[in-house]
Amino acid sequence: MTYLYIFLFIAFMYALFRVFSSRRKKPTDVSMNVYYRFQEHPGQYSGSLRATHGALVFRGERFRDDVTNIVVKDVRSTDAKVEIKLQQILVLPFKENENTSYEVSVRFRIGSDKGKEVDLTQYKVRIQAVINYQNGDKKAFSTVLPMMGVYHIHSEKKGDMINK
Repeated sequence: MTYLYIFLFIAFMYALFRVFSSRRKKPTDVSMNVYYRFQEHPGQYSGSLRATHGALVFRGERFRDDVTNIVVKDVRSTDAKVEIKLQQILVLPFKENENTSYEVSVRFRIGSDKGKEVDLTQYKVRIQAVINYQNGDKKAFSTVLPMMGVYHIHSEKKGDMINK
């Protein structure tokens, strides 16, 4: 009988957890995407999949005119092979009359075997950010984004945005 009570208590707690975690909705005010580019030597970007350093390039789009910027506070890879170094907070500012933000980058390093080619389109990044509005309001959110592809190939495409 005691085991039945323990099982019911655990089932009840799990149901409460699912209800409260499903209430956290992703914001529909903005959309972000992330590209990557590899760097064999400092300042020299290339398309070599054998490079172990590079930069993630973030771009945002807003769907409300009162969004002033997106402040990205933390970026982490969902895989231990890719280490992302966020040396400062990233800010994706929006111009007054445009819905697309400036592009902002952050450094990363690949910790896998140097001889192995790594295609980052199979990886995802976990982002914690805040949306700032003109009236001073703020909305925090956390999301996981897939790598869209190599920056110099995909940066010209419109309609690549996620979370539309």
